[in-house]
Amino acid sequence: MKRILGIPAALAAVSVLVWVILESREGRYSSYASQPETPVPQQSAGASFTYNFDSEAVGAMPAKFHSARTGQGAESKWVVVADSTAPSKPNVVAQTSTDTTDYRFPLLIADEGSFKDLEISVRFKAVSGKVDRAGGLVFRLKDANNYYIVRANGLEDNYRLYHVVAGRRRQFAGANFKVTSGEWHELRVKCVGNKFLCYYDGAKKIEATDDTFKDGGKVGLWTKADSVTYFDDLAVKELSDSASASPVKKIYAQELVDELAVKYPNLLRIGMHVTPPNKPDNLIIACTVAERIGQKSDPEDLKAMNTGQPVVLKEGENFDVTLPLHDAAGKIIGAVGLTFKPRLDEHEPEATRRARAMAQEIEKHIPSTSQLFETRSQS
Repeated sequence: MKRILGIPAALAAVSVLVWVILESREGRYSSYASQPETPVPQQSAGASFTYNFDSEAVGAMPAKFHSARTGQGAESKWVVVADSTAPSKPNVVAQTSTDTTDYRFPLLIADEGSFKDLEISVRFKAVSGKVDRAGGLVFRLKDANNYYIVRANGLEDNYRLYHVVAGRRRQFAGANFKVTSGEWHELRVKCVGNKFLCYYDGAKKIEATDDTFKDGGKVGLWTKADSVTYFDDLAVKELSDSASASPVKKIYAQELVDELAVKYPNLLRIGMHVTPPNKPDNLIIACTVAERIGQKSDPEDLKAMNTGQPVVLKEGENFDVTLPLHDAAGKIIGAVGLTFKPRLDEHEPEATRRARAMAQEIEKHIPSTSQLFETRSQS
């Protein structure tokens, strides 16, 4: 039998096939064809649309929308259904297909307008799903493979903001909290320029910037895999220049955390722990979970900082690795916590080495502790 780089040819072929399948499932190296969108007019300042689906025929696709799909698997199935719990009775719109293909994202796209600087909201209820149980809003959509998406997941208990480019999804911000199934919740996004504010049940959970899509696009609804999700009261408004959000101000530490989150989208949580100037306590000064910022550091964070040694905990199946944080000169100035899912057969030593390599991406950009607290306007 021929050998390729010391590997039997048959085994090499199988290895390549497995690699292609695994990478394709994640959408990492696959491009997906999509139908071009019919052009629609860019909406002027103050223009708005609201959809409550109450005048639509039950069992039918809602008017003024069309369906699409990012990724693989069966086409999406969107229908109007009656729901006695609907925020505005009697009807909602639902994605009802239960295809379990993991990299499959059903879309329901509104036909009436293009929005650039916008505020968009929807009520959603995660009904069922074994592979996934999610609902989201898409905006600045160019086609089924290029758009922004913010979504909440009832199985993972998190809230994520992504851009999708050529069918490949990349997270650039997120937060972790309980997302209950079988109950109605509100998703809301305000997007002006490259600035994003994302709310869940009225509470701000994500504040971020991104420059992937700068022009206007369509809006719509999103689910994943076998998620059966109900939606109601979809509302969108084009914002005037005077309604533009104030520049998002971040300290340098938060910029470093956000950049690391973009570079390593597998990170579930990043937290930087440093004692602010003229403060007695070590605090979380930057984090991918906005509500944690300002909280006092936990004992394991202080232990890593004081001993110079990593502290490794398990959060369910995930690793929570806290490392001493160094400045560029190698001085310990605090701690950094990284939470992530283990790779196949990855154990504590390997996870610690992986976390340390990611932490070094931050450390080499820290000239001094004081510069971490410099405030910069993201214009």
